[in-house]
Amino acid sequence: MENFTFRKTLGEQGRIVGIEISGLLILENSQELKKEFLSVIDCLNNQVKISVSNVSDIDLSFIQLLMAFIRQMNVAHLAYQFEWNLDEDQKTLFENVGLSNELNMNNLYA
Repeated sequence: MENFTFRKTLGEQGRIVGIEISGLLILENSQELKKEFLSVIDCLNNQVKISVSNVSDIDLSFIQLLMAFIRQMNVAHLAYQFEWNLDEDQKTLFENVGLSNELNMNNLYA
């Protein structure tokens, strides 16, 4: 399917300092999204900004992949910051699975 975007931004030292994710973040794309996450884990800078925006659709499979990615960043002692731009239904999904606080989504509800 692959109707998603996974863009990487490199810093001065050639390490990934930013990741932008958008599009269809759903089960049908989970294998390709997983490959993208795995391909960047060893190339990340000590601080990474992750932006999730322009989301056409999102489901629990993406949230599970994202949480696994976060665990890997925690194991590697990397700092990360999220920037979210989601519609109300998408925000509700994160809130209903109980991860809005863990993913620093509190600013979505301000």
